[in-house]
Amino acid sequence: MPAATAPKPSSYDVIHAGEHTLKVAGHSMLKEGDTMLTSGPFSVGGHDWAIAYFPNGDSRIDDGQFTSVFLKLLSASEDEVTATYTFSLQDPASPVTGEKNKRGPATAKFSSNQLGWGIPKFVSKADLAASGCLKDDCLVIKCTVKIVTTKLMKDNEDDGNDDNSVVVPPSDLHSLLDSELKPDMTVKIGWFKRFKVHGRVLAAQSPVFRALVESKRNYIRVDDMDVNVFEVLLHYVYNETLPDFMEETTEHALNMARHLLVAADRYEIGRLKLICESKLSKAIDVNTVGLTLDLAEKHSCQQLKACCLKYMLRDGDRLRTIVKTEGFEQLKQNRPHVVYDILSKVIDKL
Repeated sequence: MPAATAPKPSSYDVIHAGEHTLKVAGHSMLKEGDTMLTSGPFSVGGHDWAIAYFPNGDSRIDDGQFTSVFLKLLSASEDEVTATYTFSLQDPASPVTGEKNKRGPATAKFSSNQLGWGIPKFVSKADLAASGCLKDDCLVIKCTVKIVTTKLMKDNEDDGNDDNSVVVPPSDLHSLLDSELKPDMTVKIGWFKRFKVHGRVLAAQSPVFRALVESKRNYIRVDDMDVNVFEVLLHYVYNETLPDFMEETTEHALNMARHLLVAADRYEIGRLKLICESKLSKAIDVNTVGLTLDLAEKHSCQQLKACCLKYMLRDGDRLRTIVKTEGFEQLKQNRPHVVYDILSKVIDKL
């Protein structure tokens, strides 16, 4: 008998991305002294980080006419951690896309025993006062962090994780915009809501948007979509991450994922669609699986559909409970052929 051939190892890059905001209330009270304000910790790539803000500048570097902002690595690590970061001010009038004074991206090697890396001259005090970003004397600073790690994997490797989830590929969008590029299009939602956007960003993320942008019109009208859903869609288009609340497992976050999946399918934003599939696949339970399968079938979500079917067929008692739910009743009415597939698979297992 010939010896078995060992599987050849391969490697792939994993991109970890996240963002965090530091809210500084009573900013006008911080006029003097070597004040440093630190955000709460946030996690990206398995490491804990924090934003350090000097409203009067870091006295070791600056002359006090500029504010300073840094990214700090909090968690101890034997090796240096390479990360790419950006900082910006958030415009309170447009919290989703209203970034001002964007600095970066910049890449540096971080260790927990150093101040960190950042922007010593982030924004002058004069420019900050004129920026419009100090609403009710509150300043919001956003930091985005990306870490790329290389992982080795063998063909037959089993890492012990639950295989009943949707796999999302890493982002392949890099620096699309120069920080000085101004919005050149308007998106109209309903009669009153307007968003200023960059046509080339929308075009890069969505072939549907690309066709609209290439038509040379200066506005896009979006019908039949809730404003809140479109705001989250825009957040993804510009950042390739979802807002922090989408990391939670609340009903609000799951309901948003359902609506966002529909929007991603409509505008052919494939990676966002998979992110929504992944989130929904991890929240499948007896009461939701019927509704989720109905949604997956309607929008051709093959991985999500497979997850639902696997969950249903894994346990006979569970399936008996599922068929009595309102979600499964809806599935029977809307997708009778899917119910027939489930019945066929049950018979095959007998």
